[in-house]
Amino acid sequence: MALILRVLLLAFACCFVVAKPGKVIELDERLNEEKVYKHGGTWVVMFYAPWCGYCQKMKPAWDALATQMGGSNIHVAKVDLTKYPTVGEHHKVEGLPTVKMFHDGEVYNYEGKRDTPSLVEFIRRVTQPPVGNITDLPTLKNIEKSHNVFFVLAFSAGRSSQMKTRYHKAASKLRLSGNFFDTVSKPVMEKLNVATTPSLAVFRDGQSVLYSDKNVSQAALEEWLAAEKFTFCPHLDDHGIYDYIHTKRPLVMALIGKVRSSLEQKLADHVRFIAYGQSFSSDFYFATTDEQKLVRRLLLRFVSKPSLIVWDFEMKTFWQYPKDDYEGVSQQDVENFLTAIKTGEIAPSGGEGFFRRFFRMWWLMAEMVLDVYEASPWVVLACGLVLFGTLVFCVVVMCSEDPEKAEARGAAIAERNQLRRETPGGFYNTEKEEGGSEEDEGDNEEEDEEAKAAREKGKLKQS
Repeated sequence: MALILRVLLLAFACCFVVAKPGKVIELDERLNEEKVYKHGGTWVVMFYAPWCGYCQKMKPAWDALATQMGGSNIHVAKVDLTKYPTVGEHHKVEGLPTVKMFHDGEVYNYEGKRDTPSLVEFIRRVTQPPVGNITDLPTLKNIEKSHNVFFVLAFSAGRSSQMKTRYHKAASKLRLSGNFFDTVSKPVMEKLNVATTPSLAVFRDGQSVLYSDKNVSQAALEEWLAAEKFTFCPHLDDHGIYDYIHTKRPLVMALIGKVRSSLEQKLADHVRFIAYGQSFSSDFYFATTDEQKLVRRLLLRFVSKPSLIVWDFEMKTFWQYPKDDYEGVSQQDVENFLTAIKTGEIAPSGGEGFFRRFFRMWWLMAEMVLDVYEASPWVVLACGLVLFGTLVFCVVVMCSEDPEKAEARGAAIAERNQLRRETPGGFYNTEKEEGGSEEDEGDNEEEDEEAKAAREKGKLKQS
């Protein structure tokens, strides 16, 4: 029965797409069917739109990924949401481009860089077991070279362990962002300075931190693993910074340039030295970044380089070092600033108040328009012309008058002017100027003294 089911699924997949090996497969609305995305093999799908500038920029990396995955059981595909909008609704696509991977009945969202190596690493993490095994010292050496941060659970072979069960479960959940291993090798344990089993430790930039509580809950273990997966002071890009979104520690960022000046390098060194120390490691994360636009979006204000910012993802609040001139700022000054934040001496800015959320909405909308303009200027110009044309049309419609009403109003004005001319002592001088002709409705005639006297006399009679 299982064999028949596999044959049917394979036949359905062959009917679903027709593509050459190493080419990107074009999908349609049949991706909404559960038997395809849950039981139809492993698919990596990009949801895109032809007008999206970011989608166009990602196309070379996506084509290269398809070529690299050619001949494997990984299907690289894409679906045009302008043709099949129900696919985006079904799979809850909120932005473009969006990459999702369908593997073993599970759906994995990609949030990394839009380049081929990062996509390949994403596929590797999903398709391989979440926990690798360190069998010997050469394997450990290769892991230390390839990973700045990794976790190792040392346990005794042949013995059941609640810690091992919880560790594997947590690693499966965090597989996209962490590096998890286990070992039963005595030489490996000695190299890692592990004396007892089971023992769990994180190894980061040549240092290790032992997980002490062996009777902790599953939730607490996952929280610890998620909190300890970061290096001491990485340099973050616009994607890497979002790895910290669900953390509970504030992130200390030194905003510097891509080409660092001596002043920017000095500030980055201060942050790095503090990060490697023990005084603030349990209270803050530390990083450097040159993503000025990203920091501006977090703070909703313009920020110059260099700057020292502390951002709290949980509360959406921030602290900014009060000095604009960083020339005389020392490491001790930075430490005093962080201590004041810990003790509550410095109040944070930002937050989630009504006016702050309203302001964030408009700020991010303006940023989005600028991003779209940078990626696809013609889209913004076309939308602007449509809006301008709509505005002009509305103004014309509102200001225009019905022809019948306009004719009636003109007749009423003419009749009123005629009555004024015929009324003695009226406001209009009906006499013709010498050598001239009678003007229509007397608009441009100059009143003589006799007409003025008659008008004043009429006013007195009325009073």
